[in-house]
Amino acid sequence: MILKNNEKLKEKDFVNEKELQTYFEEHLKEILGLEFVATEFVVGSFRLDTVAFDEETKSFKIIEYKNVKNHSLVDQGYTYLKLLLERKADFVLQYNLTLNKHININDVDWSQSRIIFVSPVFTSYQLNATDFKNIPVDLYKVTRYEDNIVDIEHIQKTSNVKIEEVKIDKNSSVTKEIKVYTEDDHFSNVSNEVKRLYEILKERVLQLDDIDVEVKKMYIAFKGATNIIDIAFKKNEIRVYINMKKGTLEDPLNITRDISTVGHWGNGDYWVMIDSEKDIDNVIPLIKQSLLINKK
Repeated sequence: MILKNNEKLKEKDFVNEKELQTYFEEHLKEILGLEFVATEFVVGSFRLDTVAFDEETKSFKIIEYKNVKNHSLVDQGYTYLKLLLERKADFVLQYNLTLNKHININDVDWSQSRIIFVSPVFTSYQLNATDFKNIPVDLYKVTRYEDNIVDIEHIQKTSNVKIEEVKIDKNSSVTKEIKVYTEDDHFSNVSNEVKRLYEILKERVLQLDDIDVEVKKMYIAFKGATNIIDIAFKKNEIRVYINMKKGTLEDPLNITRDISTVGHWGNGDYWVMIDSEKDIDNVIPLIKQSLLINKK
């Protein structure tokens, strides 16, 4: 429910999937932070609604627009991801043509490829079929209201069950090459104390506002409209990358390090180390500053 001047706004549905597709493509950067590559992209015997590129993860995303009558999201998703892996050169060529760039196949992280389904409504069947913590499928529910107000909800996965328990060809190129990273992947070489500190930090950060957690290959992102902080791990410490430009962060305790001139995985020009609960207390005011800039 959306209120304006204390009155409930009426829903004004998109006329059809094409209108929804056009809206999404025109606002792709603002909605998902992705670069537009192609619309109605034909590869072999398939036509893909939207092809996009994630500069943050250096990976392609295929976006499909659906309505309540479509049921086979998992099958279609894996079919398109398999196509992506089999025809990598086609996607890279289209990317270079559209954006006037010159990347090659090895510049792309194919393991972080994803299929994204966008719809005004998803059935319980669709939600259950895609609710596996390591499935490379994301769902976005889009509701349009009068006054051209649009609400976009990323449907978070809630299950701890892995995709291996469903009947999908486990020898396919998709399951071999594409990986959905989880927090457990980042915990494989860290101490129990670091895990404990992360859980405390995560709880504190999520209490601040409406913040999403997205697990990437090299770090865990806490996102509003864009990344607020990114978290990477060492065996005995946590590194918090604060997404603010050099010279914009107030750090009275002088606990951050300037990384504006060095290569690093996380976003922003500052990082701070955490190896105790006191460090968490000290970093929260810094995170709040980034939140003000990067919130939804």
